[in-house]
Amino acid sequence: MLPNIKCIAALFVMILTANIVSAQVLNVENETIIHDGKERNSIRVIIAPEAKEVKKAFRDFMDDRYDVDIEGIGFLTNKEVLYTEPTVVPPISPKKMELFAKVRSNGGKTIMNVFGQMGYNTPITRYDTYNEYNAMKELTIDFLNELLPNYYQDIVEDQQDRIEDLEDDRDDMLKKISKNREKIANLQKENRKLEQKVASVKEKLEQNIDELGEKKATLKNVNGKLDRANQ
Repeated sequence: MLPNIKCIAALFVMILTANIVSAQVLNVENETIIHDGKERNSIRVIIAPEAKEVKKAFRDFMDDRYDVDIEGIGFLTNKEVLYTEPTVVPPISPKKMELFAKVRSNGGKTIMNVFGQMGYNTPITRYDTYNEYNAMKELTIDFLNELLPNYYQDIVEDQQDRIEDLEDDRDDMLKKISKNREKIANLQKENRKLEQKVASVKEKLEQNIDELGEKKATLKNVNGKLDRANQ
């Protein structure tokens, strides 16, 4: 008996979801990078979504959550480094600052470095601007908490859809197999009846052939006698 595919599907989704949760144990690391010829302290994460998808999500997150415009991604624009014009980013500082996100693909993953500077030219660092740096890290984590569950939820839903499609295909094929078996059984039954009829007809045919031989012999004998009588 074939296993219940709905149970298999549910189990598969549970395993997939467990793996996804495990994969979301992120390494949020500090990394020094070079931007505009200067060293920048940044928060680095490596995640699964594609780079362009991450850029769009970050733009939307900053706009929806903080009413902050992110430049560098949009219609006919897809820069590696996203940025803000000097503006107030509420969760980081009440003062004007510039926020940057360097997002690029690497080995099938996406690397994202978030960094910033106060005013126009004072980099946010782990030491000199400790509070702002930690707030920038929290902002990055908040963004990932919004991005990744939705990303993996879409993967789970797509997998569920594929399982349901396979289930439908399987059911259709099982129905066809059942119908074909029924047809085969009916044909086998019909063949057995035909075989019985063939045997009966064969017996009658042999009898008729024997009778035909006898009648031909009788006809030949009668014709011979008539020929002699006419002489």
